[in-house]
Amino acid sequence: MWRQLLEYTDTAGRAMVGFAGVLLVAAVVSFIVGIAQAASGHAAGTLPYWAATMGCAVLAGVLVYLASRRGKLR
Repeated sequence: MWRQLLEYTDTAGRAMVGFAGVLLVAAVVSFIVGIAQAASGHAAGTLPYWAATMGCAVLAGVLVYLASRRGKLR
């Protein structure tokens, strides 16, 4: 699916997919940092990490959806 998305979309769609990939990496890093923070006994301070994780994941999903709508998928 990713290969088709990159193959059949335009430059703006490819940029959306690339930025979505960066956002997914940021979501994973934020998730890992949040787990480390909670494991070290500072669970009250993890809300920004969880919010960043969810925000990045949702935004990445929206960008991939929009890129797929721009593409001419077969």
